[in-house]
Amino acid sequence: MSSKYRKFNLVWDEWNLEHIKKHNVSKYEAEIAFKSKDLLIESYRGRVTLISKTKRGRLLTIVLSFEKQKDAYIVSARDSSKKEKEIYNDKTNKTI
Repeated sequence: MSSKYRKFNLVWDEWNLEHIKKHNVSKYEAEIAFKSKDLLIESYRGRVTLISKTKRGRLLTIVLSFEKQKDAYIVSARDSSKKEKEIYNDKTNKTI
């Protein structure tokens, strides 16, 4: 993964706070998972998928956009799917 994604801040607004709430993810949980940056995967349209754990061990998949700003706008944050958990285990050598 390119080091260009290692140093950035999160951009919050009313829309993404409400959106992650629908997935039962709190801002705090997303920020904790974001800080560890366990696994970053480049995606499409200037987006990056982050798969990372919270302090309580919850594995989250967070979609970040860099399309309109230099910092990361959270498009979505939710529990990781079975496939994403497998990718996380394979790439990080960590188990969930």
